[in-house]
Amino acid sequence: MTDTIGTYLWKGSDTKTIDEVRKYWTDNVNTTQFWTGDPRDIGSDEFFETVSHFIKENYAHRYRLIDAEAARYLNGKVLEVGCGAGWELVAWAMNGMKVFGIDLSSAALELAEKNFEYNGIHADLRQGNAEELPFEDNTFDVVTSLGVLHQTQSTERAVSEVLRVLRPGGEAVITLYYKYSWKIFLSKFAKVNFEFSHEDAPITRLYNKKDLQKLFKDFKDVNIFLDYTRATKSPRSGFLAGLFNYVFVPVYNVLPEFIRKNFGHAIVVLAKK
Repeated sequence: MTDTIGTYLWKGSDTKTIDEVRKYWTDNVNTTQFWTGDPRDIGSDEFFETVSHFIKENYAHRYRLIDAEAARYLNGKVLEVGCGAGWELVAWAMNGMKVFGIDLSSAALELAEKNFEYNGIHADLRQGNAEELPFEDNTFDVVTSLGVLHQTQSTERAVSEVLRVLRPGGEAVITLYYKYSWKIFLSKFAKVNFEFSHEDAPITRLYNKKDLQKLFKDFKDVNIFLDYTRATKSPRSGFLAGLFNYVFVPVYNVLPEFIRKNFGHAIVVLAKK
């Protein structure tokens, strides 16, 4: 299946395969870039405490979204597609939901297992592909994927799988990268990698609101809005990172909200089955 919706962040992404995506996220488990300590301590209590604090401070918008949506499906079943190290799944679980997670990367799932053990939470975690979810039809009250589905080989196929495994009346809670966000603009302008500083993801698609109306056309009550409107500091070092952290971030964040809300990094989709 060849996607017809959305555009690529970098040229050449259309030639990349799901195996390349899996290798990238296995070699570069997401959020480990926020840890500046000894790499051998990744997975330690100190790691989880430090990175959890960073994520909650810099990605507060995600946790507000989770809190609001979980309150509507208390004690329900939630699947996170691309659960990574499990940070958001922990939040869903602490909101009273039964949590299931799937990820391409075995390394991410190993870190997620430790994260759940650290937090004293049980989760059903499985390795698998967003485009072929290993679950029966009509299984979950909520299927969520926060900043992931734009990095699989076919986002269109992945969205159709989200619809399939949702129960009637269930809700998809999805965030994707916004084509006109402040963060995308800066990455392209400065010609710096978007994910990890040393290497970028093989596939990254970008969307506008019209694209997502098409992508989620088989859902009901589709609500699309921009989030992550405030700039947050980068853990990277160097001259460009310094300019970003100490010039761009403070200047951008004093702009009025009515300006910033048009350039949010995350485009959120809430859609019912």
